[in-house]
Amino acid sequence: MRVTENLKYANVLRNLSGLASQQADASKKALSGSAIANPSDDPVAAAELVRNRAALSRIESHRSTIRTVLGDTELAEGTLAQASDLFASAKELALQGANGSLGPDERGALAESVRHLREQLAQLANTSGARGYLFAGSQTSVRPFDASGTFFGDGEDAQVDLGGSSPVTVDLAGAEAFTVAGGRDVFGDLTALENALNANDPTAVAATLDDLDTSRRQVVDARARVGLMAERLRTSDSIFEDGSVRLNEHEQRVAQADPIEAYSRMMSLNSALEQAITVSRQILDTGNNRF
Repeated sequence: MRVTENLKYANVLRNLSGLASQQADASKKALSGSAIANPSDDPVAAAELVRNRAALSRIESHRSTIRTVLGDTELAEGTLAQASDLFASAKELALQGANGSLGPDERGALAESVRHLREQLAQLANTSGARGYLFAGSQTSVRPFDASGTFFGDGEDAQVDLGGSSPVTVDLAGAEAFTVAGGRDVFGDLTALENALNANDPTAVAATLDDLDTSRRQVVDARARVGLMAERLRTSDSIFEDGSVRLNEHEQRVAQADPIEAYSRMMSLNSALEQAITVSRQILDTGNNRF
């Protein structure tokens, strides 16, 4: 008799445990909104979610890289815009210095202003971004220009993995903007203007005007190339963003529980568990009364 009663108690407890587990699982799904509380709920869907989340992680990694490179590219574009403005200012100084009515002191003052412009240009050309010096080519850890405009970088383009089949070339046009690689040594053209002004030679000052215009166009052209690169990066980021949205929508379709169904099942199991507890108490009490 004792064995029979023990088996009965064990069955009661096992049934209660199983029902309580189902109720807890249903509650978790109803509260979380997820149809897959555990991988065993739907192994195929669970595996698909793992793949989906891995793809989302890769996309976010690529987007993080794109945002970093894009930040540098936008900074480079803005820096080159400032550099082109410097050459507009240099041309104004040259036009003043070419005026034959000026004396040596006045041209000397203009020469000092040009020297300051060259110093500002060197600061701009040595601008740093998130990945290092913007205009040093692939030598991003090397300060690319000294005060005289001597270039210590290289003309190689940086390679960045943006998620394609091969790395993307990121060209911020440092050598092309500021050195003879782009056609003119723009620092040299400012130095030529400064020297002509210090020499109090209006003819030599006037002779620098065309070169200053060419140098400015060189910087403007480099800015345009950098602008195209920035637009390409924005397009890439937009494509990845669309992919992320689609993957998130797919995850919701795979993992999301029907809220009405999940709530109904939870309430049903709550009621069933309460009834089972009541019945189990009666059975156990009846068994205890037999001893």
